Amino acid sequence: MSNLAKKNTGAATTARSTALDKIRAARPAKPQAGTAAAPPPARRPRLVFAVDATASRQATWDSARQITDRMFESIPGALDVALAVHGADQVHIFTEFSADASRFRAQAAAVRCQAGHTRLCELMQRTLDAGGVKVMSYIGDAFEEDPLEAFALADRCKLRGLKLVILADQADEGTLRVFRELADRTGGALLDFRSGEMDLMGEVLGAVAALAIGGRKLLAERKTAGAKLLLSHLGE
Repeated sequence: MSNLAKKNTGAATTARSTALDKIRAARPAKPQAGTAAAPPPARRPRLVFAVDATASRQATWDSARQITDRMFESIPGALDVALAVHGADQVHIFTEFSADASRFRAQAAAVRCQAGHTRLCELMQRTLDAGGVKVMSYIGDAFEEDPLEAFALADRCKLRGLKLVILADQADEGTLRVFRELADRTGGALLDFRSGEMDLMGEVLGAVAALAIGGRKLLAERKTAGAKLLLSHLGE
């Protein structure tokens, strides 16, 4: 073999060795025996508490606000909540998720009913986009959107393990049919919002929080009338 051929062969060998060294250096180091990679931090359970604040709900808004205040006051520390409100043809509140109950109580107390069409579909979409939400509760008295769009969103909620719990506030039959279908498609529940029964409604909202934290099992462990009412209406 000529000196030139030997030189070329040596150069090629060196290049291959250098490339292999780079590949080996890029590989992640193997964990030492007896150790394991740390798992990613678990996301805390999430709940979206959504409210229809259009003009038609003005008559029962004061009661709803008091019940909402009680619910936020009793939010367990293991749950992150976002407050969402629509009115005046828009979703004008969708807060960050937090366990700071005082923040939500202040924001809910400042809400005023404003004329406009419902925005339940937008609330559902934004809840899906947020990720990790176990339950979306919604207090409303009307539905003025495309039901097929709402049903498609409900099917997506079902796939994500997100239940829709609706408290219907004196809704008409057409609205109730849509609400019932949405609840059924997500494995959630449709209940009456009884503005004159604040203790019961407060218990129901507390039960919704328990459902978001521990599912049906934790809900069944609660012995309040509100928890029993929610459990009796909850779908699969």
